[in-house]
Amino acid sequence: MTVEKLRIGQKVTVIPTDQNQNYFSTVYDIDDRGIYVPIPFAGNHPLVLSQGQRVHVKYMGEDSSYMFVTEAIGRKIEQDKLPMYIFKHPAEAAIQRIQMREFVRVPAMLEVQYLTLPEKDQGSVKKAYTVDISGGGMKIAVKEPVPQGAALLVCFSLYIKAKKKQQEFRLPAAAVRCTLVDDEARVYHVGLKFLDITRAQQDSIMAFVFERMVDIKRRQ
Repeated sequence: MTVEKLRIGQKVTVIPTDQNQNYFSTVYDIDDRGIYVPIPFAGNHPLVLSQGQRVHVKYMGEDSSYMFVTEAIGRKIEQDKLPMYIFKHPAEAAIQRIQMREFVRVPAMLEVQYLTLPEKDQGSVKKAYTVDISGGGMKIAVKEPVPQGAALLVCFSLYIKAKKKQQEFRLPAAAVRCTLVDDEARVYHVGLKFLDITRAQQDSIMAFVFERMVDIKRRQ
């Protein structure tokens, strides 16, 4: 697998393996010793790392995002510049590639309100729960079948840790498949594709997906 390596000037997200907080910075320099990153911040809070402390690092490529685990191996201070952490180079095989075009899905159980379009009767709003979610769509568990190709409006909220806030979403979606998964309980899984989603909305969902991936990886 070919991966796009970090470049000088590239933005990075740094997450300590013992925290759930995202910190942001930019690669200042790269040499044989390591990767030089000015102290990352989450809002006004700097990231404080000790020698040898492990972190997740995420960065964006042309059509994929990448994530790896590394450790702080030192610090560097230059006059009139922010102090920098020096991170150990990861082995290429240790860099995880996340296909952005395919929108990696993560398992998540979130309450969703949905209705079939066009529909003006608010009494027709139904409740469901997500099975998984991605930047391109979600799978929901429902009690009645949804025809393939049906147009829906889905409403849900996500807590984005990096933004420290709950974000509301009202998105049109199309049902791409519907499968009966529990005959006795009459539970169906419906795969939905988001329609007319903005780049900002998609970025927020992907931020939630990445945070969820880090949480799952930490528990493994």
